[in-house]
Order: sequence, then structure tokens, then C-alpha cells
Amino acid sequence: MNHQNERNQTSDTLDGINRRQLILQKLEEQGEVSVNALAQEFSVSPMTIRRDLHLFARQGILETHYGGAHLCKDRNKIPDFPARIEKMLRYKQAIGRTAASFIKEGDTIFLDSGTTSVQITKYFPDVHATLITNSMTAILQLGTNRKLKLVVAPGTYREQIGGTLDISTVEFLRRYHVNKSFIGTMFCSTDFGMTTSEELDAELKRTLCMQSDQSFLLADHTKFTGNSLVKFTEFWDYDYIITNKELEPKLQDQVRKLNPNLILC
Repeated sequence: MNHQNERNQTSDTLDGINRRQLILQKLEEQGEVSVNALAQEFSVSPMTIRRDLHLFARQGILETHYGGAHLCKDRNKIPDFPARIEKMLRYKQAIGRTAASFIKEGDTIFLDSGTTSVQITKYFPDVHATLITNSMTAILQLGTNRKLKLVVAPGTYREQIGGTLDISTVEFLRRYHVNKSFIGTMFCSTDFGMTTSEELDAELKRTLCMQSDQSFLLADHTKFTGNSLVKFTEFWDYDYIITNKELEPKLQDQVRKLNPNLILC
């Protein structure tokens, strides 16, 4: 595959925001969707579609069932779908902008491939720095930045995470120690800690957190209710927790008891 085709393919697979908006439009029109049908239509894996549907289930938009999902019965509680998608993007962008403000001249940085943490690339400051990442989005966004030394982690490209991930990725990242790491999460429960869906991703995130002088957890407010399969860190493992101000006050208090350095943006 040549570089142009690879770039086009990556851009298509990383367009999760647009895919989720189309899924919601189908739900609004049809009332129900099938995981397998959506996976075939959008040329992604069924796991990716299930993650999309699970995100909307946590927001009270739909209820999942075997093989698909249907709209919640109380339609009056559901706001305009495109507007909700746009809000989610704004939350992530606000977190990315705040996180980017911590990057200083000469920093060495870890950045994972989470959809929130990669928002940093849009607000990367005009400084000389070294960025070590497995994120294809970061490569595409920052590859022409002449002030930035970009170190790309090897491995198999995984559409589900938007970057490279296999045992070679983790082993490569273990070779480095950096000033700052910026890490996303699938969930961050005050009862159980930070979780993701598989062991390798958990080990990668744990490595990034533990091998940095300062570590930042980046998570929008919808990530604070629930757990995924594999735990990788605790709240107190991070120097800062960055989320958006829509996080419920009760959850804010619970998080601050575990880590006082909670930043709302």
C-alpha cells in the first residue's frame, strides 16, 4: 500500500464522529439498528459498532440488546442527535486544549490514541518537543511540524483504537521515560479505577502512565459511570485529571477525594 492510500484509509477509519452521527440518524428514522448491518455499512468491526452504541446507551439515548439497539421509549428526554454529537466533540476539544497548555519548550511526551487525548494535536503549542505515540491521528496532524521530533511506536494498526497495538508496541514504549504523558480511558470509575476493553491496551496505558514524570488522565464526563473489562490504573496514579465541567458535582467530590488535582474545563 502506498503512503497516499494508507493516509486515505486511515482518515476514513478515524472518522468516528461522523459515523456515530449517521448511526443516530438511522436510529431516529428506524427506531432500531443491527450491529452486523452497521458494521458492514461503515466497513468497521462489530466491536467498533458496539462501542458506539454503548456510548449512546450511557447517555440515555438508546438501549442495547442482543445484536443491536433500539431508541429509549421516552423520546422526550432525547435532544437533537446531531447537536448531542457536536457537544461530545466540544467536550473532548476543551479537554485537549487544556491538556495542550501544559506542554512546554523541550518536553518529551507520551500520547496515546484515545479519541480525547488526540484532541491535543489540534492545539499543540509552538514549541520544540519530542512526541512518542502510537496514534495515527497524531502522525497525520503533526507529521509536518518541523519543531517536533515525532517518534512512532511500531505494531499492527488497529482500527478500534486508531493506532498501532501489539506486543511490539508495548515493548517499544517501555524503552522510554518522558516528562509528560497524556492518556485516555474507556471508563474511569471511582470504585474500580481506569478500565479498557483488552489486556494489551491496558498494558500500554499503564506503561505510559508509570514511565513519565507527570501523567495526565483525559476523560470527558460520560466516562465516569461504568467499567470495562481490564483495569490499568487508579486515580491517584495521575498528577492531574482533566475533564469537562459537566461532570456531576457528586462525582467531582468523589474524584477529588482520590486525587485533588481535578481540572474542569
